[in-house]
Amino acid sequence: MNIQQYFIQESDEARKKFSNAKSISSSQFFGDQNKVEDLAAQATLSKFSGKSAISSADLFGDSDSSIDLAASDLINRISFQAQEDISSLKNIAGETGKRLSSFASTFITDLQDRIL
Repeated sequence: MNIQQYFIQESDEARKKFSNAKSISSSQFFGDQNKVEDLAAQATLSKFSGKSAISSADLFGDSDSSIDLAASDLINRISFQAQEDISSLKNIAGETGKRLSSFASTFITDLQDRIL
């Protein structure tokens, strides 16, 4: 059996180059050759400098118009449902009031009949 040994010589070049970095990308470490893509990525990232948060729609350039339309549609539906619920509650309260009134009237009449 023929076993070949490979020796890797370590270098502290990367350690020196990235010692103060919070993170590094593989393209930074290996020296990516796609400078055009790098410039496009830098332009995209520069739009977000100083922001505390970004959405995926901001990052990928998706339009917000469908979200706004969906939000307004949702508000309209919730409003309509709330109006129906309030109407139902008024009807229930009215029926309950009629029943209590009828019960009270029957009770008073029965009480008067027993006393007199």
